[in-house]
Amino acid sequence: MRQIEPEIQQPFLIGVDVGGTKILASVVDERGSLLGRVSIPTDTRSPEATLDCIALAVERAIREGGIPRQAVQAVGLGIPGLVDPVQGIGVASVNLNWMNVPVKAALEERLGLSCAIENDVKAAALGEARYGAGKGHESLIYLSIGTGIAGAVILNGRLYRGPNGMAGEIGHAMLELDGPPCKCGGRGCFEALAAGPAIAARAAQKLSHGKPSSLSPPNGTLTAEEVFEAARHGDAVALETIDEVSAYVAQAIQILALAYDTPLLVLGGGVSIAGKPFLDPVASSLERLAMQTWVFGKIYHPGFLQPTRLGRDIGILGAVSLVVPAIKVH
Repeated sequence: MRQIEPEIQQPFLIGVDVGGTKILASVVDERGSLLGRVSIPTDTRSPEATLDCIALAVERAIREGGIPRQAVQAVGLGIPGLVDPVQGIGVASVNLNWMNVPVKAALEERLGLSCAIENDVKAAALGEARYGAGKGHESLIYLSIGTGIAGAVILNGRLYRGPNGMAGEIGHAMLELDGPPCKCGGRGCFEALAAGPAIAARAAQKLSHGKPSSLSPPNGTLTAEEVFEAARHGDAVALETIDEVSAYVAQAIQILALAYDTPLLVLGGGVSIAGKPFLDPVASSLERLAMQTWVFGKIYHPGFLQPTRLGRDIGILGAVSLVVPAIKVH
């Protein structure tokens, strides 16, 4: 394990990506390099058990990073669900079974380190602005498409939350009035049309109609990853599914672009990792929209849509960005 000698000590930060199944944590240096990345299962039996897991992940990251504990300056945490970053409270998180958990105070007591928390997608947007595709830009939209869909907005160097903390949350905007039911109670929400489970369900429905495909039969469990893999090999059902979904994604991106007029939108989340089979159809749909209306055409340009450059580390680097004094929150 690498040890840093006292004479070359520098302040380090720790980023923690808290998920419903696992917690990722790492020491991060001033250049944004990760030292001692660790992953541990999330214990969600109680808020106290989850907080103990988070504290354990931080302590392990310090050990694995091989740095003196006194060199750690602060800890940033990205948390799923509704968060009050000012009071440091996890207001509500379905994934963690949390309601009004005093995260900041509890972890500062356990660790003896200054802590800051934020919603995980909003934290990821900060990470993209500081370390990723948005570096050098004052404003950007971050859109995460995975098991769910959520967005975040940075305007003029500030993370914009809105008075209810909901700015950029487009996952439950209704794009199709008579569309499929959504877990929020609505119908035709963006998330119900284009998130990972929705992609798998759309492909499975096509298979149930007897369309020939290399994909699993409709009575099997299909995943979005399998749909994208089949698309890479030219499967007609997979390609048709992605083409349909990409139109919804482009529609939502157009709405966000017209609402906030940022120079770029960064696409992240598990679905975005699919790469060209997903990104190319979305870009093509956006180009068609830009040609249809000069209003959107005024905003859209070839570099407007950017995939995340932070990959699996976006959660950690986003969390660290909460404790780097540069981008502010309002």
